[in-house]
Amino acid sequence: MNRITILGFVTILALFTSSCSLNSSQGDNNSSGEKGTIDLSENWSFSPDRDNRGGAEKWHSPGFDDSEWDIINAGDRWEDQGYPGLDGFAWYRKSVEIPADWKGKDIWVKFGGIDDSYKLFVNGISICHSGGEFSSVERIPTFAKISGLLKHGKENLIALQVCNERGSGGLRRLPVILTTDANEVANLLGPMEKTPTTPEELGYELFWEDEFEGNSLDPEKWEVRQPGPRGAGFIDSRAVIVKDGILELKTFIKNDSVLTGMVGTENCLMTKYGYFECRAELNKSWGPVPAFWIQSTEIREGEDPGKYGVEIDIFEYFKRWGMDVVSHNIHWNYGPNMHSSPSMESKLEGLDEGFHTYALEWTPEKYVFFVDGYRYYEIDYAISHIDEYIILSLLVPGTMEEMKDTVFPDSFIIDYVKVYKKRQE
Repeated sequence: MNRITILGFVTILALFTSSCSLNSSQGDNNSSGEKGTIDLSENWSFSPDRDNRGGAEKWHSPGFDDSEWDIINAGDRWEDQGYPGLDGFAWYRKSVEIPADWKGKDIWVKFGGIDDSYKLFVNGISICHSGGEFSSVERIPTFAKISGLLKHGKENLIALQVCNERGSGGLRRLPVILTTDANEVANLLGPMEKTPTTPEELGYELFWEDEFEGNSLDPEKWEVRQPGPRGAGFIDSRAVIVKDGILELKTFIKNDSVLTGMVGTENCLMTKYGYFECRAELNKSWGPVPAFWIQSTEIREGEDPGKYGVEIDIFEYFKRWGMDVVSHNIHWNYGPNMHSSPSMESKLEGLDEGFHTYALEWTPEKYVFFVDGYRYYEIDYAISHIDEYIILSLLVPGTMEEMKDTVFPDSFIIDYVKVYKKRQE
C-alpha cells in the first residue's frame, strides 16, 4: 500500500480563520432562523473568466462592478444554467447582510460541493483554496471560519473563483450557507448521509463470499500473498490462522523477527465492479496497519487507470490519525510518476472496538466508500475497467522504531468477505 494524507493538514487548517477545511458531513439546507443560518443558494452574480484575468482585475473586490453579470443559483452545475461546455475559470459573487446580533459569534461559510476547486474571498480578502484536478471537492463539503472578516449589520461580499478541470463545473451541491451553528461543521470526518444502507438496497446480490469455515485458508479462494520480507518484518503463513469462523492475521515476534500476515485472491478471484465488503475487528496496538484493498496486476504498465487498473484501499487503519478513524485511497501508475487521490478519512465512534463493516461500491462511473453501511466518500475519477483481486493484510512499518509502542502479539480479525454484483432485471 502507498499513502498520502491530508488529515494532518486539514486538522491544522481547521484551527485558523484563513483556512478552508474538508467536511464530509452534509448538513441541512436551513434558511435564516433560530439556528443562526443564512441560505446562500440563490442569486449569485456569475461570469466566466476564460482568460483568467479576474484575479488581476480584482473581481473579488467589493468595489468591482458586476452589474452586467448573469444571475445563477448554487445547487446546479453552470452547464445547466446557460454555460454549456464551459471549462476553466469562472467567478461567483454575492452580497449578504450579516445580522448585528451575530457579533461576537463564530461564523462559518459552508459549501456542499464545488466542482472542481475554488478560491474563497470575503470582503476582498483571500481566505483559502480547496480542491484540484485529482482532488475535486465536488462531493466533499468544505467550510471556512470567517468571523473576523465580517461587518455586522452591513453588507458583506462573498466571492469565489471556481476552476473546473473537466466535465461539469460550479457550486454543484447544497447546502451553501453562512451559519453560527457549530453542528454544521463539527463532524469533520462524518458520513455524507445520516442513514446506513445495504448492498441489497443498492440493487446488488451476493456473487462470492468466504466466511472462513474450517481450520485452514481455502486454497480455492485465497493464498498467502508475497511471503518474505515486507517493511521491518516478514510475511509468513504462520501469521495466517483460520479458526472458529474467522480469519486472523497476526503480527508477532519469532526468533527476533516480526512475522505478519497477508492474503490475496490473485490466482483465485479476479473481477471488476460490484460491492466489496468485509466485517472485521481492528488491531489493538500502535504500529501494524490492517487493510482491505483491491489491486491490479497491470498497475505498473501504464498511466491510464482505466486500462491498467488501480489500487483501491477500501480501508486502512493508522492509529496515529485517530482511534476511530480509517482512511481510503486510490493509487495508479506505480513508479516514479505514480498518481494518488487525496487520502479520505472517515470517523465513526467505536471503530476501535468490536466488529464493523468496510465496503466499496465500484461501478464504471464511480467509487463509493462505506463504513457500517454509511456512505462517506464518492469519487468519479481514476476508474479502473479491468479485473482486479482482493487483499487482506496486517502490514508492519518500515522500521522497528515505528513499532516501539506495539504490543505483540496483535491481530486483525476478519469475520467474512463478500462480493456482490448488480441484480439482473
